[in-house]
Amino acid sequence: MTTQLPTAAPQAAWQPMVVKAAGLCCAVGYQLAAASCAMRAGIAHFQESDFVDKADNALVVASLPLESASGTARLARMAQLALADCAQMSGYLDTENTALMLLAAERGRPHTEPERYHACFQAVQELFSQPFHASSLIIPQGRAGIGEALLRANQLLQDGIVSRVLLLGVDSYLNAASINYYLQNKRLLTRESAMGFIPGEAAAAILLELAHEQSSGLHISGVGIGREEARPDNDTPNRAIGLTQAMRQACTTANIAPSEIDFRLSDQNGEQFFSKEAANASTRFMAEEEESRLLPILTIADTVGEVGAAAGCVMLAHLSLLMARKDGPGFTGLAHLANDDGRRCALLLEQFA
Repeated sequence: MTTQLPTAAPQAAWQPMVVKAAGLCCAVGYQLAAASCAMRAGIAHFQESDFVDKADNALVVASLPLESASGTARLARMAQLALADCAQMSGYLDTENTALMLLAAERGRPHTEPERYHACFQAVQELFSQPFHASSLIIPQGRAGIGEALLRANQLLQDGIVSRVLLLGVDSYLNAASINYYLQNKRLLTRESAMGFIPGEAAAAILLELAHEQSSGLHISGVGIGREEARPDNDTPNRAIGLTQAMRQACTTANIAPSEIDFRLSDQNGEQFFSKEAANASTRFMAEEEESRLLPILTIADTVGEVGAAAGCVMLAHLSLLMARKDGPGFTGLAHLANDDGRRCALLLEQFA
């Protein structure tokens, strides 16, 4: 197992992948079935915490009642619960022929030391008698890192190196260093700032295989990656060029026109910077159609809070149940994610009966 540096993955011809099983542990549930139900109903578990702002007002967080675990042990415990949930759905998991990709927080954030996620990886490995395949790795690229992970997973599966890939996203903002960092940068939701995010924590596991015509379930039909020069902490105008590029690339890869998309799922967390960008990108993206329209928007942060590197896997886990429902949002969706460092990605998702 290695830690993967943030370099672009080699791209072969894309082949769609199907979600065979999923697991989720977050503020609204220890298992996917319960958590997805709460998210669909718009139920949150926001509560006042022991963290306070500069005026000594308690900060609202999306916290998981998880015994007394803290720090690295807390991340590891959430990861174990999510993976156990996923393994129960999939039945037997052949770890020797499965690559584990751990999606971790991007470098530069507080508490993103490599040893934290190496320890998390080892805790997950302890659930199984056999080690995961040698191609397993850690991808410390934050929310949008799921794009890189999916490209690498697709390559491994097409090359026949493994038969399955297990994505595991795990992250938490609920520690003093992270809270202080984002408070100083005026990024958190407080009484003085209504344009901030609610810090949360989550772990989500996604088991992938190459899809075939007869494969039922949630298909990842296309992935797009982009780069935006604007940052939340600089003065460069955010024209949503990178996110628009990622959206177009995902549709091109999947051979799906924007007019065929039923909805989009965004990782926007309440910060104005990312909300404006998502709106601008959607407008640019849909303006290419003869009949421009606004897509219905789904979000996850309004129920589970900001969950960082776990966000992409949380989206896929939730949609694997939601899009299969008769009252779901549709059969074709576009999920998109954005990092503070400018990395952007978009996923074109289709549900097959």
